[in-house]
Amino acid sequence: MADRAFERLFTQAAVETEETFEREDPEHRKQKRQRTVEDQLRKMTDDMTAKDAIQRILLADKDRDYFRMLALPLPEVDALGRPTWNVTPIEVSKAYRKLSILVHPDKNPGDEARQAFEVLNKAHRLLKDAGELETILKDHLSKAKARKEEEEARATVEERVVLIAQQQEEAKTLRKQEADALNTEIVRQMKEKQEKAMKKKEAEAASKYRRCKNIVDRNSGSDSDEEDAKKRALEAAQKTGDNSESDDEDAQRRRQALAKRRQQQLRKKPAL
Repeated sequence: MADRAFERLFTQAAVETEETFEREDPEHRKQKRQRTVEDQLRKMTDDMTAKDAIQRILLADKDRDYFRMLALPLPEVDALGRPTWNVTPIEVSKAYRKLSILVHPDKNPGDEARQAFEVLNKAHRLLKDAGELETILKDHLSKAKARKEEEEARATVEERVVLIAQQQEEAKTLRKQEADALNTEIVRQMKEKQEKAMKKKEAEAASKYRRCKNIVDRNSGSDSDEEDAKKRALEAAQKTGDNSESDDEDAQRRRQALAKRRQQQLRKKPAL
């Protein structure tokens, strides 16, 4: 109760201070009106005119709030204090197409429409890139925590007890999921390492087998060459021997023919 009373007193004092500034400083009143308009644009999601959408996109780019720019749910914080955003790339593209048609420069002439269209394209590209999205979520972590703390501050004591119990149970589940994921990753890496070692071993065995086979083939080729050479020499020797026998037979026939002719000449020669 004391906390609630202190909060009311603090809020009342802040309002009184704000009213004093408004009465004394016209520029302050102008800035307040501007902030009011900007806040209304930030909260606007449906039934927007093209002009409202263009101004809202440019304001979101100024805030670097690509989630509000595309009228998408804001990031949240899980029980372990990590940013989460359960929006699919398909949902991002759907939101982008809806706004891009509304603020397209062909339908809205002027520099603001062109600039808003370019900024919208940039936001669409960043939110669909996993690496860029991770960085953006980290940048929005403090805002997400602040929103969560505001929600918890508005809760009653009973509601806070329930919230704390839910967060503890969620944290337990998330830690178990992290442990399971870590074990799965370790098993995957070990299996991949074993497969690489097995492939390397098989490659070394295959290389060794090819080297041994080449050596055997070379030795077999040398023995075969030697056998071929011996065979050719033997055939040549046989051919040489056959030729010699043929020459001797020819010489003998010639001698016999010569002796026969001499005998015939002696018979024809008259006696003295």
